[in-house]
Amino acid sequence: MTTVIGSVPEGAELLARDLLDQLDQLTDDLVDRIRVGDEIYAKSTSLTDQQLHSTVHDNLAALLGQLSGTAARRLHPAIVAGRLKAELGIPLAALLHAYRLAGRLIWERSLRGAAPSTQDCLPALGSEIWRLVDDYSSAAADSYEHYLADRVHRDNQRRRTMLRTLLTGTADNATLWGICRALHLPQTGSFVVVHAESDPAAEVLPAIEDRLRAGFVDSFWSTEPDKRIGLLSLVTPRGLDPALDLLTLGATSRIGVSRLFTRPIDAAAALREAKIACRCTTPGVPAVTSYGAEPIPLLLAHAPHPSGELATEILGPILELPATDRNELLDTLDLWFECAGSNLEVARRLHFHRNTIHNRLRRIENLTNRRCADPKAAAELYIAPRAARLMDADHTANP
Repeated sequence: MTTVIGSVPEGAELLARDLLDQLDQLTDDLVDRIRVGDEIYAKSTSLTDQQLHSTVHDNLAALLGQLSGTAARRLHPAIVAGRLKAELGIPLAALLHAYRLAGRLIWERSLRGAAPSTQDCLPALGSEIWRLVDDYSSAAADSYEHYLADRVHRDNQRRRTMLRTLLTGTADNATLWGICRALHLPQTGSFVVVHAESDPAAEVLPAIEDRLRAGFVDSFWSTEPDKRIGLLSLVTPRGLDPALDLLTLGATSRIGVSRLFTRPIDAAAALREAKIACRCTTPGVPAVTSYGAEPIPLLLAHAPHPSGELATEILGPILELPATDRNELLDTLDLWFECAGSNLEVARRLHFHRNTIHNRLRRIENLTNRRCADPKAAAELYIAPRAARLMDADHTANP
């Protein structure tokens, strides 16, 4: 056997070698202490006696081998122990307590076996015992936490896969029942689907799952390069408005929300509604829009190509202007409708003279050959800019 030089005096190494020779007895004693001294281990039905005995034996062998200078540092048994306890649901505190019991047992047996000639070595031995116990227990704890993190990641991946199955509408009845059970979704309830555009400059809906959970709303999310999609399960339909408030609070991009639906199997149709609702507001402007809340943009979003053709037909000369002039005219026209056709109110909001607003409106009329005073022409001038802005963030139409 190769001897590895330890960090304790030779007499302490001899004591540790004596303990290594008693490994089987020490293992039995430590297993008894763990079962009696920790209620978790005493009541556990998932951890068998054989598993506990094997884990204790391997850790004692590695620890005493290093302590005695007969083996190199070997943390693999501690890593295995940490993973096993995490898999079986043994609390981390119970795992660490078992290592403290091991340290106490080794120290007690060292005191009992120390001859007068080795008494001087005991302080150094005690220090090394607890250093190694700390080393091994830290390795076990790291393994425990690493396993839990991996399991959370796997669970998240599994939930995302199940969510995508729901949203694509490919689940049969048996699959749907399994997904609902795994996600703890009721067979009937109050649900909405959320579709959020990605935002290159900021995280989309940061911490939204925690915020919704605090508001008693369960949610499941799938993040992709160009969007983030969520399924919200509400306690009652009345929970929708508070949920929309939370979405609005965290919005950094356009967000569409479907109508309420009552069966998870209808999630695919709800996703289509959420996508259309997302397109009902101006690109680049953060907003939360529910399906049906904006009737005219909703109609335009349902028919993007005809809407683009409409925008080009009505606003063609304006859309061909340089960006600054184009945006100036379209913004003025939008605000004119918002102000119920009051040039004075538009001028007040834009901090311009009333004649400036009058001149811009006349220019719009000349370019489009439509008069704002004509109800039919005004209706076209109201719809066309919305069609143009829904097509492109630069306020250009791309039919």
